[in-house]
Amino acid sequence: MFGKMLTNKFNQNVAILLVGTVMSQAIPIAISPILTRIYSPSDFGLFALYFSISMILSVFVTGRYEMAIMLPKDEVDAVDITKLSISITVIVSALLFVVIYIFKARIAEALKNKEIENWLLLLPVTVLVIGFYQSLNYLNSRHEQFKTLAFSRFARSINTSGFSLLMGFFKTGNNGLILGDTIGQAIATVFLFFRSSKLLNVFKNSIDINRMKMLAIRYKHFPLFNVPSGLLEKSSGQVPIILLANFFGNNFVGLFSLSQRVISAPSGIVARAFGDVFRQQATKEYVENGSCKNLFTKTFKKLFFLSILPFIVLFIYSPVIFEFVFGKEWRIAGEYAQLMTPMFFLQFFVSPLSNMFYVAEKQKLDFVIQFILFLSLCLGLYIGFHFFDSSFVAILLFTCVYCIKYIIELLLSYKFSLGNKYA
Repeated sequence: MFGKMLTNKFNQNVAILLVGTVMSQAIPIAISPILTRIYSPSDFGLFALYFSISMILSVFVTGRYEMAIMLPKDEVDAVDITKLSISITVIVSALLFVVIYIFKARIAEALKNKEIENWLLLLPVTVLVIGFYQSLNYLNSRHEQFKTLAFSRFARSINTSGFSLLMGFFKTGNNGLILGDTIGQAIATVFLFFRSSKLLNVFKNSIDINRMKMLAIRYKHFPLFNVPSGLLEKSSGQVPIILLANFFGNNFVGLFSLSQRVISAPSGIVARAFGDVFRQQATKEYVENGSCKNLFTKTFKKLFFLSILPFIVLFIYSPVIFEFVFGKEWRIAGEYAQLMTPMFFLQFFVSPLSNMFYVAEKQKLDFVIQFILFLSLCLGLYIGFHFFDSSFVAILLFTCVYCIKYIIELLLSYKFSLGNKYA
């Protein structure tokens, strides 16, 4: 039966990305018990804060034009959109450096975290690397170069883990986590660039500014709606870290971020592999046939049944697992993970399928959903802190809001998969 599954092109592509992503995630998961004994929860909290800021800023860096790379039927248009995305990345990163250089002290003061001030100057580099990687990722997905993507993820993982451990052993402190992540991402991006040399030969030709302007206008709904929507989406995921750091301190954020990292990393392995392939196949079917219902339902069933047993185990045994693997001081992180298990369960199979918002070009609706999510999360965290003064209540409300959002996204994504006349 397994051999029969692999004869299907969709399953083959998923398997390729799955193997590569499993390999890439196995390393950081394996060294996590070592990292939690080298770095303190406060160190993890500072890294989580830096990572959250970089993820929010990464929304702006490409103007979200990389998401349009998959759409054109004409290959020349896809290449020019890639050029456009990369060009915007360079410009935005340069401007970001100037702003941070001038205001870094005030930013650190606003975040109530003096330790992060000097690390803010590294943010433009981190964001630049992320922007390049995003553009190359979508270009390779368009050409079904899933082996290349799998290798790039492995390159990032092994280098991030290696540098984090090395700096930790030499007692460089929390910068080991921050620098390790940035260096790993940079090496993966360089690797992806050289592995994509055949696709990137077109960059030897001169840049057609007028054509890029025309495409920028044609796909203007991506920066107009996807940037605000993406900003809200990223903010919904990352602003809680920033708010919780203010409410409960770096130590709590370190525990909270580890619980997220440990659960989302393994589940994200499968979900992202399915998501990359689903986006490519769904775009192709939707453009050619006007719908992709069968692909949607098949992908949903596979993801749903893959997720049931692992998340039941996590829900029951998370505190015990965290204490045994990471040490006694990290048991509370397992309790946080236990509270968030329903959210991660829904995220596992909804996130890949929510690519339908981009396939069907429903950015306006996505923006509305993300806006409501952001306000609801901020309100929930505020209530948890100011009315209950409880991190557990804050996390519980955080989880409930996300669960509602994922259910709505699932229903709408299915509706979009039915075709234009229904969506």
